Amino acid sequence: MGPQTRYGFIGLGSIGLPMAQTIARAGLPLTVWARRPEATVDLPEEVTRASSPAELGANCDVVGLCVFDAAAVDDVLFGDSGVVAGLSPGAIILVHSTVAPQYVQELEARLKAVGLRLIDAPISGGPGSAADGDLTIMLGGSAEDCQEVDALIKVLGANSVRLGAVGAGQKTKLMNNSIFTAQLGLTNSMLEIADQLGIDRTAALQTLATSSGQSFALMTFARGGSVEMMARGAALPALAKDVRILESLVGSQSQVVSVAEQFVKLMESSLVNGNDETTAQGGAA
Repeated sequence: MGPQTRYGFIGLGSIGLPMAQTIARAGLPLTVWARRPEATVDLPEEVTRASSPAELGANCDVVGLCVFDAAAVDDVLFGDSGVVAGLSPGAIILVHSTVAPQYVQELEARLKAVGLRLIDAPISGGPGSAADGDLTIMLGGSAEDCQEVDALIKVLGANSVRLGAVGAGQKTKLMNNSIFTAQLGLTNSMLEIADQLGIDRTAALQTLATSSGQSFALMTFARGGSVEMMARGAALPALAKDVRILESLVGSQSQVVSVAEQFVKLMESSLVNGNDETTAQGGAA
C-alpha cells in the first residue's frame, strides 16, 4: 500500500457516515456503498458511489466495514455481489463492527483462502469523535498488515493500539463495552440510593460529575439519560450483544459481567413494563 491506495467504506450509520466523511476530508480516494442511496447524500461529490459491494471491492485496496453484527458483515462480504467477489488478492478488510472474536478468527481463515487479509478494528467513540478523527481504534491483526493501514488509522483515530492477532481487538472492545454497561448499572443504583437518602438526583449528578466518582456513564445520566431512554435507543441492542458475547467467553462469574448483565436485564424489563420505575422518582437530569 502507498500514496495511491484506494479505500472503500460500507456502513454509513451514525458512526460510519462521519468516519467516511473524515476519510474523504483527508483527501484519501474513497468509494462507498449503501443499501439506501440517500445515505450517501452528505458525502462530497468526489467520493465514488458504487452500485454494489462487488463494484466497491473492485475499486479498492482497503475496505472498512461498520455494520451492526456478524450476519451483516457476512452478507456484505459474501452475499449477492459481495465485496469479496470484487477484491484483488492482497486487499485488506477492516472490521470496525463489534462481533465475537471467534467469528473474526474464522473470517480471517475464510478470507486467507482467497488471498485476502483481515484486521479486526472495532472503535470506541461517538459520532463527534468519528467526525473529528478522534476515535479509539483497537487493532487485531499482524503487525505488517496493521502498519500497511497506518495512514488510514491515523486519519480516523487519535488513539490506536495493536493488541495482538486477529480477535484481540474484539476482545478489548467487549471488555470496554461491558465496563461501560456495568458503570451505567452502578450509576443507576447510586441514583436509587440518592432517593433513599433524600438527595436530589440532579444535584447528586452535578456534584459527582466533578468528583472522583465521575465516569462517562455518570455523564450519560447527567445529560438526561434514563434506563428506558437507553433501552428505546441504540444502547440496548448494542450493549446487550456485546455483554453477552463476553459472557459467552468468560462466564457470568466475573463481577463486571454480572453487573453489566443486570443492567442489560433492567433495560429489557423497562420495555416490557412500559415504565422506567428506576428513574420515575427522581427524574435524572
